[in-house]
Amino acid sequence: MEQQERDTKPLMVAELYHQETKYAEREMGKHEKRLDLREQPESYKEYHSEQRFDLTPYLPFQNNIFTGEPLAPIKKLSQETPITRATLSRLLYFTNGVTGILRYPNGQSLLLRAAPTAGGLYPTEIYLVIRNCSYLTSGIYNFQVKNHSLVLAWEGDYWNAFEKYCMGHEAIGQSDCLILLTAVYERSTWRYSERAYRRILLDTGHVLGNLAAYAPYEGLTPVPMAGFFDASLNALLYLDPSKEGVLAVVALPQTEKIAHHEVRLHSAVASRSQTPTATDSAMLQLALHRISSIREADRVDQAPVPLETLEPEVKKTEPRIIFHDTPIRWPEGVGQTILNRRSTREFTGEGFLQEELSAILEYGYQPVIQGLASSSPSFFFTPSLLKTTLIVQKVIGLSEGIYQYDPYEKTAIQVRAGDFRNQTTHFCLGQELAKNSAALVIHLAHFPTALQRYGDRAYRYLHMDAGHIGERMNLAAIQMGLGVSGIGGFYDDEVNHLLGLSLDWIVVYITTLGRP
Repeated sequence: MEQQERDTKPLMVAELYHQETKYAEREMGKHEKRLDLREQPESYKEYHSEQRFDLTPYLPFQNNIFTGEPLAPIKKLSQETPITRATLSRLLYFTNGVTGILRYPNGQSLLLRAAPTAGGLYPTEIYLVIRNCSYLTSGIYNFQVKNHSLVLAWEGDYWNAFEKYCMGHEAIGQSDCLILLTAVYERSTWRYSERAYRRILLDTGHVLGNLAAYAPYEGLTPVPMAGFFDASLNALLYLDPSKEGVLAVVALPQTEKIAHHEVRLHSAVASRSQTPTATDSAMLQLALHRISSIREADRVDQAPVPLETLEPEVKKTEPRIIFHDTPIRWPEGVGQTILNRRSTREFTGEGFLQEELSAILEYGYQPVIQGLASSSPSFFFTPSLLKTTLIVQKVIGLSEGIYQYDPYEKTAIQVRAGDFRNQTTHFCLGQELAKNSAALVIHLAHFPTALQRYGDRAYRYLHMDAGHIGERMNLAAIQMGLGVSGIGGFYDDEVNHLLGLSLDWIVVYITTLGRP
């Protein structure tokens, strides 16, 4: 009866979008497109302003990252507030600055950045909002990644507006610095068409992962916000909503000053149900972003509502396997690891230890807001709606098979034994990365539950959370000398079939781990 009700009930836009952007082997032709490199959008914005602040001299390197020329020693400056120039420079750099330059024979070059991105397209743009700064005019700045500088876009004190548009979140009043992450849609749609929105959200999650991992090294506590009035923030930044939109706001209060007891534990807010218009079918991802937006006129419920704990539909016949705490050492800090991070292109097929897998998962699921009681590894959910399945292919200490992993209990249950390399290779679009990996980490969500609680906006939360956790696993694997690569393209329903899950469960992200 419940299945019949779901079959007759009109699909929400998020459901329609996800269904229409699934990959299936027999239908891949509809997703293929001829790429013209001459039409590829730029991967950064240009703001022309007389007020440009060069951050390059304050990077912790001997040479200029763009020219290779020696950097002059930084002069000792008077007390800088709220954060120093060097802190600001490093913060933006290790969040998503240029960490390498790939030069092509034709003279062109690709600026490689700190966070991974699908297809080298970098859809996420960074804005900095600052006040009470001893060396910067109060206002909204765009981070010019191509030359590691800040350009003043709009001068003024916008704090009251941000507090209002972010629904009075307590962390804004405790901060003098905010990071805004926006999505420039065409950078990814040029290659991935409608499925681009999935990639954009995951890529923005990667950037959030770097920010969350690095900011504490600078004495800052990142507090992410997902509940905000979209149109109001877009208007504040003068964004064309058909081309770009705000995805996340992150307050950066100083760790030693933050009043933890005043900061709410979750920032996920449900979007109001809206009826699609006739034109929405022309560009589903724009329709999904619009319909999942929150308006100032909406009645917003910010109270966290307990969710029924849904587990994947599997039989738990095996005893729980305990993943012991395995802290990772960071002698040079996470910044050096971000600098070294690159997506692995090929695995050897060799395995690694269960303790190494345990360490990667433990770091990936660390609480986001350190110091807050009951803080979860999720950016936006309390509790997390993301579920984690492991496919073990060659991990010493674990038998081959499929496991359901609990990041809170740090335990796993084997739900199916066997060697599934052929299946994982196939549903990852034939990539040898899957076949030769030691393990795959698959993030899933029970879609009806997520939509019931958060409306169409749940789609944003799920993918950005998965991207953020995936990036933390990236950093953990690289620090341990292992290989890692995220996979956002897969045959959706084939993954469900292998895992024995109904199509109510959606596959959000896959991370492959192995020996590089």
